[in-house]
Amino acid sequence: MSPTTPLITLSELVATVPALLAGDYSGVRSGRVRDLPDERTIRWYQSVGILDRPSGFRGRTALHGRRHLLQLAAIKKLQAAGFSLESIQGGLAGKTDGELARTLELPLRDVDALIASAVAAREATAAAGLAAALEPSRRDGPFWKTRPAATPVEALDASPIGAPLAIAAGQADSQAGLQSGSVGGSVVVLWNGRPLTPSEQTRLAELSAPLVAFLSSTALTPAERGAASRSRRPQKGPNP
Repeated sequence: MSPTTPLITLSELVATVPALLAGDYSGVRSGRVRDLPDERTIRWYQSVGILDRPSGFRGRTALHGRRHLLQLAAIKKLQAAGFSLESIQGGLAGKTDGELARTLELPLRDVDALIASAVAAREATAAAGLAAALEPSRRDGPFWKTRPAATPVEALDASPIGAPLAIAAGQADSQAGLQSGSVGGSVVVLWNGRPLTPSEQTRLAELSAPLVAFLSSTALTPAERGAASRSRRPQKGPNP
């Protein structure tokens, strides 16, 4: 095998063999012998020694080169001529790549070109798969550029001063059964569920009173907050 000849996988080896036999090969006459080798046949050839062992491995994937391709094509051509595997094994033992190529009546450059085509097809498929995996979704855009939906707190911060303030309870983004109710000032409460009874509305207003006072104060200017604070101070009575 030439040092510069790339290696191919077992499935690529199976797919490339027919191209070497495309000339005057008409198949094996015996109905018990496959016209073309499959992966199982190749492994069996290697186990009995008629075909060289893999040239290497990439992980658990066996890799093969020019010599394996020549050996397989020569085996099938000799089988088609009526030779047994035992005689073929003895006849091919020790043959160089050039001698195997002459048996097939093919120049080595044509064999190398077939291997290069198989490798190029594999790399093109891998590149296309990688490009598809890296391509951002056209509907959503790149995930790192998509701004998350505003949280209830962000929505409140974005509200203009003086606009009604909404306090969301439960799954506020679900519109199924969404209820609302004013609890005083400019504060409105949203919740999922049934409408409240009059007594429940009164209880809600009582529970929300401290929060309503706090939120209402945030809409005042510093001067207004100071005046409101002074108005709530207790007045001193006259000295006795």
